[in-house]
Amino acid sequence: MPENRILLVSSDRTEWFEEASDNEQFERFPYSVYAILFNLSKKGWQTCRAGWKTSSKLKALAQRIDTFQPSIIYTYGSTVALNPLLCRRFFCKWKSFKVIHGWDDLYGDIWHEIAGYPGRILMNIMEKLIVTRSDHVVTLSRFLQQRGKAWGVDCHYIPNGADIPVFDHAACSIRLEGDMNLVYTGDQARWKRTADICEAMRHVPKNIKLYLTGRRYPYLDKYASDNCIFLGYVSRNDQLCVMDQADVLVSTADQDCNAKLQEYLRFKKPILGYDGRMNLFFKNGENALLTRDYPNAILTLYNAPTLRTTLAENAARDIPVFNWSEIADQFAAFFASAHQGTGV
Repeated sequence: MPENRILLVSSDRTEWFEEASDNEQFERFPYSVYAILFNLSKKGWQTCRAGWKTSSKLKALAQRIDTFQPSIIYTYGSTVALNPLLCRRFFCKWKSFKVIHGWDDLYGDIWHEIAGYPGRILMNIMEKLIVTRSDHVVTLSRFLQQRGKAWGVDCHYIPNGADIPVFDHAACSIRLEGDMNLVYTGDQARWKRTADICEAMRHVPKNIKLYLTGRRYPYLDKYASDNCIFLGYVSRNDQLCVMDQADVLVSTADQDCNAKLQEYLRFKKPILGYDGRMNLFFKNGENALLTRDYPNAILTLYNAPTLRTTLAENAARDIPVFNWSEIADQFAAFFASAHQGTGV
């Protein structure tokens, strides 16, 4: 029976997703499932991917499964996560695999932005089906772990990873110019609540500046002010250099996990976040400052440099950060127990 063979099933619509090597994908996206598969492949795992053109068609997906003969199918995202289960039941000749869902997001929140309340209702139903029907579920969120438990599912917790950042300031031309510089990285979609921090910058002194990297969404223009600087997409080196120059790193989504929190922690800077689910990850006022009143919180951090230092030092003391190789080891151990039917 083949072991240590993982098929990643995703709704990714790019041909590149299926065709690029683990190394090429990791170089472009050094986080999340890309980092996990890259590090698993270095540890001897055979890897394969099925993006939308394959995963959305049951017979095509079944053929991919029969050809590759995975021991683990790892589903990521919501729209095609049930398809491997349908394939195993109705179409596959090869059935000796476990379907494990990687549950990173609250799907109703995302689909509410895409399709309004009908999208939220539909994906709340889909989410419960995915979590309760998959053989196992891995999540990086304590909130989602609690949600799964309410449905009778014991979700296995593995946090995000972050490798030690390597960057060259001499190769970066971006210099942050505020007396206190806040930095926000990553997705700026509405459900991330990025507008809240942009709006807040109107109500603080102009010598306090917010720098944002990543795709700029037009809806944010009505909230932004002169001390709200959109850098757009920048190189990996430039992004790390910008983060290293920050006085405060910002995460506004109502989440206790996302792709950037562990990376933020690597820089040992104070973190400003939304006072909601993030309380499941941080201790408010002790190792991060969580708020629903960003102008007041920003002024508090500006006027209290010792608080900024204390928050950063306590976070470094309290919250372990694993590199992606260590995270891959945790996945490999869980996959082994799941395939043997023991669970952990």
